[in-house]
Amino acid sequence: MKGLVFDIQYYSLYDGPGIRSTIFLKGCPLRCLWCHNPESQSGKAEMSYYAERCARCGTCVKSCPQKALTMTDKGVRRDRKKCIVCGKCAVVCPNDVIQKIGLEYEPEEITPLVSRDKDFYDTSRGGVTVSGGEPTVQVEFLFDLLRKLKAFGIHTAVETCGYFKKDILAGLEGLSDLILFDLKHNDSEKHQQFTGVGNERILENFCYFVERIGSERIIPRIPVIPGFNADAGSISRILSFLKSSGYKGPVHLMPYNKMAKTKYEKIGRGSEYCDMGELTETMKVEIAGTVESYGYEPVVNQ
Repeated sequence: MKGLVFDIQYYSLYDGPGIRSTIFLKGCPLRCLWCHNPESQSGKAEMSYYAERCARCGTCVKSCPQKALTMTDKGVRRDRKKCIVCGKCAVVCPNDVIQKIGLEYEPEEITPLVSRDKDFYDTSRGGVTVSGGEPTVQVEFLFDLLRKLKAFGIHTAVETCGYFKKDILAGLEGLSDLILFDLKHNDSEKHQQFTGVGNERILENFCYFVERIGSERIIPRIPVIPGFNADAGSISRILSFLKSSGYKGPVHLMPYNKMAKTKYEKIGRGSEYCDMGELTETMKVEIAGTVESYGYEPVVNQ
């Protein structure tokens, strides 16, 4: 059983309670216009290139067995039709300019990496979070990893967009101590327009968890995006849904930022980057106030 992982972050503070390690899996069924991790979307490994660090030495060009790389006046150009993502160019690069995004791991390889910080987890009431992308895209690997983490006595959390089939609900319920559940918009048509999928399945899955595991083991997280849901009406409709579901815990707000632009450029998708506009401090304060007006505690994650 192997999974495709594109990052493991240690001492994470925003992916659940306490000090945590966050494991990011590749693959996502959504294509959010504002996606902060475009390198997570594809379920396959891919290559990135940091042009600003490139010394133009040509070592990578010479190493490519597919002749997919050429040197230009703007740096290295990759023919993605020829590239087989073997990673040889990344291995020989002296400045770490080229990187392979997506490495295969077995759960048995990951658990020693994150379990070594168990004392920190226990002291801070933290643990390990599996994120993405969307971790349920690799559901068999996800479940196997969660089982092994729980065998170490580690608190487990799963961060999900909520778009998955009902047949894995029980597995997530049994293997996750906490579910961080994204709620992006209450209008399915607008959800479809900005993410590529409707929201019916997402809302149904959220209600299932509230009914089955209560408000203590699930946290709704709202990515606050200008031009999409940062207006009072959109936020209010999400909060009204939370009230109707019976949810009673805190509501996490995930403010939009523009830091993803360079990520799109580094994986050769710069033209796909979409600037969603400015999310001002005043807007954040007003949205937090709206959350409070519905009787929820707003938690703003920076």
